[in-house]
Amino acid sequence: MDSDAESDFYGSKETITALNSRLNSHTISSLWIAHQTSRSLLPQPNHALPPPPGALHNHFPNAEDRLSARQLDETVDAFLARLPPATTDIAPGLDWIWIANPYIPPPDSKSRPFVGAFNTRGQALLDSLAAFITATSRPTAGKSPFVAQRVIAKQREDTVQSLHDLAAECNLMSGKWMLFPQPGDVNAVWAQVARATANNELGQMAKVATRTANSAEPRLICVYTKDYRDKEDVARVLRRLRELGLVRDGEKRIYYKTDGWTNLGIYGGNEWNIKASLYSSNDIFAYIKQHGSRR
Repeated sequence: MDSDAESDFYGSKETITALNSRLNSHTISSLWIAHQTSRSLLPQPNHALPPPPGALHNHFPNAEDRLSARQLDETVDAFLARLPPATTDIAPGLDWIWIANPYIPPPDSKSRPFVGAFNTRGQALLDSLAAFITATSRPTAGKSPFVAQRVIAKQREDTVQSLHDLAAECNLMSGKWMLFPQPGDVNAVWAQVARATANNELGQMAKVATRTANSAEPRLICVYTKDYRDKEDVARVLRRLRELGLVRDGEKRIYYKTDGWTNLGIYGGNEWNIKASLYSSNDIFAYIKQHGSRR
């Protein structure tokens, strides 16, 4: 098992189970599909990415979203005051608090992700891998343990590549950096992430978990990027998180996970022995040192 396999979540087993369930229930892709656009009056800071031409966008315009998401008729400060994650309890429709980057429009009908197709076909690939592992591991398969593990590793590698190919085919390319602030720090960390997201400094969206019965456990914040294959953009977001003081070189690593892996329930310790995270902050910091800053 890769040493990073257990890296996606910290805290007790109960916390891991609860966060896994909540993270698996909503992804950026499902929300892109559900929402339309509207106007915003947010200013564009000098250090943010240049906004695309045309109108600014609201990915949470529906009435039900007012419970859990920042609306563009409220300031970021008002949003933070209305939904402070440290004291906002989980409730129906309020398992996450969301904020969108208004400078990035949702995908059009041609580029929206086909989440259902990915989930169905991706699960079939995982089921096939599980059956292969079981059959190849049996003593009656006629292979030594060393040969069996080598054959299984090759099949696992092929399956992972097939899942990435399927994600590209289904336009399910989003992913997220994951932060785990302590409860006493979650409001401050979330405020920095929310303001940077609204100012076009991070990715297209971010979310923070609301408070549960395990209120003493670290809280999950997800900072999304549009395409996990775009390593430069993934690195750009990590650099900004570092500039905000939320990530530091050489300290505790954070991890980046694809939405496809979340949809399929690929977490640390999974039965397929597939690495749960795609990148660590150490991986990307090394990439930045090797390739320099291009964005």
